[in-house]
Amino acid sequence: MTDKELFVATVADEIPRFEKIFKALPQDKSDYRPDPKARTAMELAGVIASEAKMFSVFLKTGALDFGTAPAASATTFAGLSDEMKSGLGDAQAIASTMADSDWSSEAKMIMDGKEAWKTTKGKFAIGFLLDLIHHRGQLSTYIRPMGGKVPVIYGPSADTNE
Repeated sequence: MTDKELFVATVADEIPRFEKIFKALPQDKSDYRPDPKARTAMELAGVIASEAKMFSVFLKTGALDFGTAPAASATTFAGLSDEMKSGLGDAQAIASTMADSDWSSEAKMIMDGKEAWKTTKGKFAIGFLLDLIHHRGQLSTYIRPMGGKVPVIYGPSADTNE
């Protein structure tokens, strides 16, 4: 299995896990934040949705400028989940049809007008997916304090059998 094939398969496996987290978030507690420095649950869910939409930008163009990157537009967890699912689905579709030479071509990320990361599209895609999974883990820690039940992600949670 190539790293491109692994990426496509992993995205397919991870989308339902993201959906479970979004579904478990109590909408009436969307302003919850565990610390004044932390994002609210809605803001963090928005980061996940917007980053999922960014895959198609760098997979197609080889560049991602956070200053012009697509933002999430939904105002509910369900809407953000739909945007996340669409963005990751697009990434999966684009990657699955890319030529190996395109997958291995240069990609770069721009932040505040400066090049922050330069690698291949494939390594960028895998690293960006890991970043999304990291944010999902952050968001999963918000669920119980918000009054929700943490769903199964890779295995049972303390709330699974309740």
